[in-house]
Amino acid sequence: MSYPYDSSYTPPLPALEVVLRRPEGNSLGPLPALIDTGADTTLIPVASLQRLGLRPFSTGFLRSQWGERHSIELYLLDIQVADQTLPDIEAVGNGVGRELILGRNILNKLLLLLDGPSQMTDILVSRPRIGR
Repeated sequence: MSYPYDSSYTPPLPALEVVLRRPEGNSLGPLPALIDTGADTTLIPVASLQRLGLRPFSTGFLRSQWGERHSIELYLLDIQVADQTLPDIEAVGNGVGRELILGRNILNKLLLLLDGPSQMTDILVSRPRIGR
């Protein structure tokens, strides 16, 4: 499955679409999601989490790329990317920005091709690994 980069940013950002799901079943989406290979975790706008009726299960702290420390709330949900549902994902509720940002806690579960020259993100079919 292929998705165009988000050209509303300069330079354009790799992106794809996701569906957010409560573990009990109701869902929201598809929603545009930016790919950030430098982010440790996934950030989801609090408004989207509230629309699903989710409540935070924990609090913590997040350190920005500039070293600033911010208090955060963590949410637990399932995230569907193409035909793959990733269960029990811990995501940070983003109360400031409106972007859904996929961090490495999601990206490390997917086989992606970020094709910069074509400005396309491709989700590749995963194949079993043989040996190490």
